[in-house]
Amino acid sequence: MRICCCLIVVAWLLAGLCARADTIKLKDGTTVEGEIVAEDNSTVAILLEFAGGTITQTRHISKADIAVITRWTPQQKAERETQREYENLQKYQLNPINSYPADYYDQVISNVFRVFLAKHPNSPDVSNVTARITEWRAERNLVAAGNVKFHGRWSPAAEVAPQVERAWGQQLLQQGRELISQRRYESAVERLQFVVRLERQPELVSQAMPLLTSAYQAATNLLERQQRQLTHDVFISQERVDQTRQALRAAQALLPPPTSGTPPPNTDAQHAVDKARDDLNVAQTDLESAKGQLDVVKQKLATLKSRPPVAATSTTAPPATKAQPSPSPAPAPAAESTDVLGGLITWAKNNWVAMLVIVAAILFFISRFLIKD
Repeated sequence: MRICCCLIVVAWLLAGLCARADTIKLKDGTTVEGEIVAEDNSTVAILLEFAGGTITQTRHISKADIAVITRWTPQQKAERETQREYENLQKYQLNPINSYPADYYDQVISNVFRVFLAKHPNSPDVSNVTARITEWRAERNLVAAGNVKFHGRWSPAAEVAPQVERAWGQQLLQQGRELISQRRYESAVERLQFVVRLERQPELVSQAMPLLTSAYQAATNLLERQQRQLTHDVFISQERVDQTRQALRAAQALLPPPTSGTPPPNTDAQHAVDKARDDLNVAQTDLESAKGQLDVVKQKLATLKSRPPVAATSTTAPPATKAQPSPSPAPAPAAESTDVLGGLITWAKNNWVAMLVIVAAILFFISRFLIKD
């Protein structure tokens, strides 16, 4: 009796997990769970999620291979959407080590938390989100009053400005090195340009200047090579457009004179005209694409050459608020924990039969030991 009760509870829990997704059972016995996003007379497209929704894949299944389709109810879809958006809020966490610029607090409060409350006023997580708004606003007010959280301690911004500036410069210097190793020279130049302008950090300037010079030269050389290649591509594409235009005119000359009210005959000449038109469209598209890419590279090169490497001279150091760490890395730990939990739930849903068997076996052996005792 105990075993039966436990099996019923486990089956009910697993069924609850499975009920929160569209389910397609194939004729070979395979079950696919996700969200049906498209359907026609012959196929069904279902969106599959992995690693807690961080990885998605759309699978197209032929209806000839489907035995049964079980769909979400509108209420289940609404609940799922609310839960998913609440999970996305976990990416936004206060940093226990450093503070953010005041405008970042304002953006998160207005564009993330308040948007969720307006969209899901009946969510069970409303009180939690409201409490988080209060926490974010309190920290934002401290920053607006001229304070900075640095290494977990709040201090007046003027007192810790040199330390904050140095930490910020070290971070940018490290990023510059990593970007150079990845051959992302333009991004490296952007970061190192800030470092060499830190007048109060001569040690960092001396480390950044040779890196900046090297990255600048490499970025310039790379963009100039791309410009030469794209200029050649534009020339070739223009020649191809001219050739296809000539081919179209030649094919059109072979057509018989049009008859009033009669569609053009389905002849070899008409097929040649249609093909020439298609070739011309493709050639013109390639030409416009090459021109667009060339314009982008020219703009990048002009921008880069307008800011040659310059060491710190009379340039004012950036304000302390800019020395705050980038807001984007902060959510990573919370997102990782959400991904792990989501991955476990996905695995459980995809392997519920095996879990059921394992649980039954464990309960059986436990009951045998209890009987012996």
